[in-house]
Amino acid sequence: MSLDRNLPLVDLNRPGSNGPNPTETPDELYGRLNRFLTEGLDYIAGFTPLDDSDREDPDTALSRTQLLSLLIGFLGCDTTEPLDNRTYTLVYTDGEQGKSNYQTICVPDYRAASPVLFTREQDNRARLVNRSTGRTLAEVLVHARIFAASNHYYSRVAPDFTELPTAAIISPYSTCAGGCLGCSRGAVKSFTPPPKDYIERHVAQLAADYDRRGWDRGELVSVNITTGCQPDEDRELEMMLNLMRTYRRYGFGNAAFHAFTYAIDSTRAMELLREHGAIGFIGTVETINDAERIRQWGRKKGSITFERHLEKYRRARRVGFDIVETDYVLGADSYTEMLDGIAELDENGVAVVPNIKRNYTVEQLDSNHRDLWRHGMRYIADGFHAALSSYDNGTIKRRAARYSVDYLRRCGRETGLRDLPIRHT
Repeated sequence: MSLDRNLPLVDLNRPGSNGPNPTETPDELYGRLNRFLTEGLDYIAGFTPLDDSDREDPDTALSRTQLLSLLIGFLGCDTTEPLDNRTYTLVYTDGEQGKSNYQTICVPDYRAASPVLFTREQDNRARLVNRSTGRTLAEVLVHARIFAASNHYYSRVAPDFTELPTAAIISPYSTCAGGCLGCSRGAVKSFTPPPKDYIERHVAQLAADYDRRGWDRGELVSVNITTGCQPDEDRELEMMLNLMRTYRRYGFGNAAFHAFTYAIDSTRAMELLREHGAIGFIGTVETINDAERIRQWGRKKGSITFERHLEKYRRARRVGFDIVETDYVLGADSYTEMLDGIAELDENGVAVVPNIKRNYTVEQLDSNHRDLWRHGMRYIADGFHAALSSYDNGTIKRRAARYSVDYLRRCGRETGLRDLPIRHT
């Protein structure tokens, strides 16, 4: 498959464009977002979920409620809540299938123009309302309220939403060397400088949390290191190896690691990761189009072309990583380029983990390709389904889910994979 990934940048704001208008008033911005919501709700109402009941892993198809959560996640919300929490992780439960999923929603700078209102009901319950009609879109549970970056969270939960000790996503180094237009933390200014002993401090904090919860440290089987923060391969590799050694020293002897990095590229470095306990290699392509990647993510990170990403993932497979994943943020590419790029990654053994960008600023909102505005929820649904079809290459989520079911059964709770809530990012 041959794609022209160096197309000239489309000026979404030029006269006559189908893209956003940089001079639009708040009322016009509200009108644009409200149209997207209205058309998205119509799409979801007519959507027929795929029947995946014959599949062992129930993460290959989206329900109507999952689509709704993605729509709301993209639009963001207005709220009367204090703005010390700019991001909420919400639990949506599908009334038809009984399946629950997690999705994050942000409170953007342009929140007064958002067509969605977030209101607290009681305790951890909340309601999402269509501002123009007053209709309730969803009743949700609030799983987390976030402003500053956290250095770890537990990515698997039981059917009753209690956290499990089986999997953690960690970012002990709480800042990053590649801040960019698409970064949520940059938009809400929540970067924090790390302490010099951040690795030791992080693992000690995690170990203390396991002890406080009465968890066995040996139950941690999946650690996703999301810290791709060092300026070159040697320092990034040493940070990753030091993290893995420190986890072992603190008694997390069964943990397998998944290294999220754009700095590690060579076969030598990948082999050292494997030798120290990494079984997963994760990257992010951000966008399929190379010119757009540079524009939105800068030359340090954005100049890694799609072909270089592909070759790096092939190299990771040759080195022997069981899981090779890439994060992909939907919205920056044309509809066709998005689907063709996902297909090419899938053909090369890469699981594509789709993400909805949280648009905190108008600039972030307007960086989305005009095809997203033109196709609406069809763009999002087709992109997610294309990515989910690549999960047969193996994913961190599936591996951790299986271990979580085993853990719950050992605890006397009869459950299966379809009972576990699904997290979409």
